[in-house]
Amino acid sequence: MNSPEGRSALEKHIFGITDDMEIERKSSEGGLLPDKLGDEDLSFEDVPPPPSKMKTTSDLFRMAIEAHEAGNYADAELLYRKLLSERPNVPSAWGNLGVLLRRRKMTEAAVICLRRGLALRPDDGTSWSNLGNALRDLCRYDEAVKAHRHAIDLDPGAPQIHYNLGLVHRDLGHLKEAEGCFRRAELLGYDSAELRWDHALLDLLKGDLEQGFEGLEARWQLHDCHPHFPEIPIWKGAPLEGQTLMVYAENGIGDSLQFCRYLPLVQSKAGAIVFYCDPSIKRLIQSSPEFEGVEVYGFDDALPEDIDAVIPLMSLPRMVGAKSEDIPNRIPYLKAPDTDVPILNKGLIPQIRVGLVWAGDIHHKNDHNRSIALEQFAQLLDLPGIQFYSFQIGGAESQIKDHCFDPMIRDLSAHIRDFADTASLLNQFDLVISVDTAVAHLAGALDIPVWVLIPFAPDWRWQMLRGDSPWYRSMSLLRQTSPGDWQEVMHRVRDRLIHKLHEITDIGED
Repeated sequence: MNSPEGRSALEKHIFGITDDMEIERKSSEGGLLPDKLGDEDLSFEDVPPPPSKMKTTSDLFRMAIEAHEAGNYADAELLYRKLLSERPNVPSAWGNLGVLLRRRKMTEAAVICLRRGLALRPDDGTSWSNLGNALRDLCRYDEAVKAHRHAIDLDPGAPQIHYNLGLVHRDLGHLKEAEGCFRRAELLGYDSAELRWDHALLDLLKGDLEQGFEGLEARWQLHDCHPHFPEIPIWKGAPLEGQTLMVYAENGIGDSLQFCRYLPLVQSKAGAIVFYCDPSIKRLIQSSPEFEGVEVYGFDDALPEDIDAVIPLMSLPRMVGAKSEDIPNRIPYLKAPDTDVPILNKGLIPQIRVGLVWAGDIHHKNDHNRSIALEQFAQLLDLPGIQFYSFQIGGAESQIKDHCFDPMIRDLSAHIRDFADTASLLNQFDLVISVDTAVAHLAGALDIPVWVLIPFAPDWRWQMLRGDSPWYRSMSLLRQTSPGDWQEVMHRVRDRLIHKLHEITDIGED
């Protein structure tokens, strides 16, 4: 195996940091590294032939590696392709191109390239593990397990391969096996922040919140995660009498809505509490009585100058109590303000009003697993007695007209300026059906019934197997039973909706 020294992880995933083993630095010829290419917009044909002193395979290969390691992925891809067009039998070039394409989210092509390299050099444990990583991205978990196990057969002393296998076991819900793989990686000397981070996510997925939140502090050692406001002291839990503590949101809006419940628990620890958050939830937090006395600032606001200590929001549970029984359960803890959103008319016939959200932020690293195409909901739309509304924003709401679903789904996006508006609209609904997005958290925080559609490999907060959530009493979790299979989930959603309609009809007849 090649030495990992000087190499950063090539991929961070919402469920963990899958570790491509190494960029292969050897080719069939010697040579020194030259300059990198320039413009990312160069086409394949634009790549100039190397000057006469750089005609070897090794010259092109090392140029590609230099661009790859510098993060110039477009340049590196052009160079790997140039090399392979001239010398298609260089296995390490196929392997590196596969690693790069995976980094650029071209995962199907990455799998093909890695297999091409392995066909030329089938005894390369590193490439087998890289193949396992790419297969994991495609939710082809059984194939990924086989690839990693084959890699271990070839190189049993490589700790990163055990770590990578552990990630796949975690996705499959094999938590004991994942724990064993992570422990084995540690025993073999893999002492990395990435492993500690993923071990923390495993603990949280198991429901061991105390151990998990403690382990999440390893995020500050990750190469792409840095504390905000490094010039201000981090709060360690000591009382700050007469001083100001700022709690800042560090992740997505869903995390902010889930964990803002901890803010009242630290109000007695300081003279003043400042919450620094996304502007889209500022008005909502300010209007909620639970946060009376908390000064709320949006990311676009100028902060007060007299801040004495800071702490990230996700670190609050470990400061005030992180066991499951310590979860603050004053629900609802958010309250919609008076706003000018429309009052919805149920119409003359008895109906239940159901809100839908099918897509999250496209920039979310796991969006390809958690978001659903709107047509998956088609089997629900013919149910009589239900009026569907869309809370979708961000562009995916255009799918309503694209599929001619606008007679069945009323689009509310024009009435939504921020999450205060969303909350005011949600208060008029009997049920929300949502993928794992901020709207699902908001419905739970408002104590509105919400069914959350969960992918096969869930985010840590939803734990494993259970159909309820320890975070929200009005929430039900409907999980995929096999990777990528949303149709089976939708069959269960339809059955539950029919049952709900029957319940309402029976009550009406009484």
